Amino acid sequence: MKLSNTTIVSHIVLISLGAAMALMAGPMVRAQTLPPDVGLVTKLSGDVTYWGEGSQKQAKVQSFMKVRRGDRFKLPAGALVQFVYFLGGRQETWKGPVAFTIGDSESYGEGVKKGMQVQPKVVIFPAGATQGVRRIPVLLRRAGLSRPGAAQIRGDVEGSSPTIALTPAEEAEIAAAKETYWSLRKQTSSDDITPELYLLGILGDFEQYGEMGSVIEEALKRRPDNDILKGLREWAHTQSSHGKSPSTR
Repeated sequence: MKLSNTTIVSHIVLISLGAAMALMAGPMVRAQTLPPDVGLVTKLSGDVTYWGEGSQKQAKVQSFMKVRRGDRFKLPAGALVQFVYFLGGRQETWKGPVAFTIGDSESYGEGVKKGMQVQPKVVIFPAGATQGVRRIPVLLRRAGLSRPGAAQIRGDVEGSSPTIALTPAEEAEIAAAKETYWSLRKQTSSDDITPELYLLGILGDFEQYGEMGSVIEEALKRRPDNDILKGLREWAHTQSSHGKSPSTR
């Protein structure tokens, strides 16, 4: 059976469209199957590396990076990493040498070798105390601190807006967040900035840049060498100084 030129062209177009859709579907399927983000790195020292589930390519862990279920961490002797799980408020501090895997709400040490820490130091925060911490990556994206050359930080992109006036209900929510902050401050060590990160996440959500500046200064007293905090301080100051006049939502 002899096909017409029109039929041949139609078949070629259909085949090309099918191939294009298959190529597009590949990344979409991979994106849909990525493990969920389950926590945030809140303290880091030393050369700590990680690799994702199903991958063997190691990368350096970054401050305030989100961690995903199935991520594997490796710490040499003298290194330290601390992170908070979003679910359950579990804070883990691991010291090297050690290797462990991230779970949904807790981590699991890999193997038992002489001199290795197989269990982390654990602190359990009150219910709801992690709601501000999990907003930090978004806040850093808004501040432009996760672009290439600044820091490789997992998170979502969101725009920013000038400081705004608060409703009574919002003021009450921030007042409650400050009470939680002081509760966390009593529960954590002097060099742990998790309480500050929590309050920054809440204040950032309400675009209260002036108050954010004071909280960042407090965090920098505890972590004076953290460049991301310094960049966030500059951004918050710029937003507070040059934003539009406050307006009610």
